[in-house]
Amino acid sequence: MTSIAGGHGETNPNSSWLSARGFWLAYFLGLLIVHLLLLSVPLVTISMAWTATNLLHNFAHLYFLHIIKGAPWMSIENDANRRWTHWEQIDDGVQLTTTRKFLTTVPIVL
Repeated sequence: MTSIAGGHGETNPNSSWLSARGFWLAYFLGLLIVHLLLLSVPLVTISMAWTATNLLHNFAHLYFLHIIKGAPWMSIENDANRRWTHWEQIDDGVQLTTTRKFLTTVPIVL
């Protein structure tokens, strides 16, 4: 397996940032900013803004976690990561980690 320049010795920096310190806070702040931007649009009610926030969040999750495969900086040599979606790359495919639980419960609660 090749180490990527600038990746701090990590074999796959595509998914390691999801387990980084402060990710949950940044995630909630991003959701809050999207929601507040939707609320700032004239004639958009609170329920319409929550619905739009939920739809935008779920479409982003579907596209970025389940449709896109590989990583933008991965070379052709890394065959396994090139064939995996971002969801499959999180925590090297280990199920029921805190990161996966967090990314599963947020859309449910939203």
